[in-house]
Amino acid sequence: MATEYTTIKAILFKSKTLSNGEHPIMLRVTKNRVRKYISLGISCHSKDWNEKDNLPKKSHPHKSIIDKIISKKVAEYNDALMNLKSEDKDFTPDVLINKASKPISKITVFNFFEQKIQQLKDAKQIGNSKVYNDTRNKLKKFLDNKDITFSQIDYNFLLKFETSLKADGLSDTGISVRMRTLRALFNAAIEENYAKRDNYPFHKFKITERYNTKTQKRAITKEELKKIEALVFKQGSSEFEAQQYFLFSYYGQGINFVDVAHLKWVNLIDGRIYYKRAKTGTELNFKLPAPALKIIEFWRISNNPPKDDYIFSILNKQTHITPTQQHNRIHKVLTRVNQDLKEIGKMAEIGIPLTSYVARHTFATVLKKSGVSTAIISESMGHQTEAITQTYLKSFENSIIDEAMENLL
Repeated sequence: MATEYTTIKAILFKSKTLSNGEHPIMLRVTKNRVRKYISLGISCHSKDWNEKDNLPKKSHPHKSIIDKIISKKVAEYNDALMNLKSEDKDFTPDVLINKASKPISKITVFNFFEQKIQQLKDAKQIGNSKVYNDTRNKLKKFLDNKDITFSQIDYNFLLKFETSLKADGLSDTGISVRMRTLRALFNAAIEENYAKRDNYPFHKFKITERYNTKTQKRAITKEELKKIEALVFKQGSSEFEAQQYFLFSYYGQGINFVDVAHLKWVNLIDGRIYYKRAKTGTELNFKLPAPALKIIEFWRISNNPPKDDYIFSILNKQTHITPTQQHNRIHKVLTRVNQDLKEIGKMAEIGIPLTSYVARHTFATVLKKSGVSTAIISESMGHQTEAITQTYLKSFENSIIDEAMENLL
């Protein structure tokens, strides 16, 4: 395949002569011999045009003005060309012209924040909408409620915003979340033509290099899980429910707490659970092993429960109707569950603080120790990439290295 070339230059369009005897000055976009012409709204007589430089001759009375108009337009089209190439998108001259000539729409940063927050709420992504809302509030505090445009967000602006977040006592993880949210908003603004890609400040302000956000992903052993399973609590108590949720997550392919809360009887078909991950929208299903079936049976109120009833008693379809009500309820119950799990961990003499997420990490680690490939573990957990799964398995990999090092002694 031949290399594709794109050229952008101003030319005197002699095929057309105006009533004053001059010819239009056009911008010519050429890609693989396909040419398109864009009028610049200016003209020049052939005797005043330098064919070699594609500019008016020095003797032209308005040379400096025409030079600036041409230079500005060529720069705009070259910027659009670079953006298309950076996105690795195939394009025609018409696509390039459309991208370069499309004017930037006007919207303030806070108004765009409002739009995105509402979009997330409409999509029932309540947790994400709250992250955007919190980032907006932090930015409003930093700016003393003065609105700005995206063109005002540059590298120095981000440095000052970072300093204000540190002054508020935010950790590296907390600052990273706000900066990544602002970056996502800026990217969305570029896509919706509210911001220019050449003003993008996050190429220089590299979030991943500025903050230490690594948290240790912890798992327990299968033996420790059996100790948790052996503990006996009064049925219906908060400790009993915390224990059951933890075990169901482990036996239920590492299903996380939010998805456990949303499970309904309609999701249970022939001993399998079919559900869509709230976080990613990935559709998953898994066969329920005997311990997980036993846990579900405790919550079964009849032989044929209504299909739209929740399996577990985290949500109530009569009370928790809106996405916000459901989000708040799940957050409240999860806080209590994690508190109970920490006490359960102490009872079982487990050396790390027990949380609902430990069950998910344990599921992944036990499979890895059993020889299951990372790719299969990633698919079973609904991860979008294997790199995410690797973070779950990091502590396992470290332990293998530690055991190998013993051979040196």
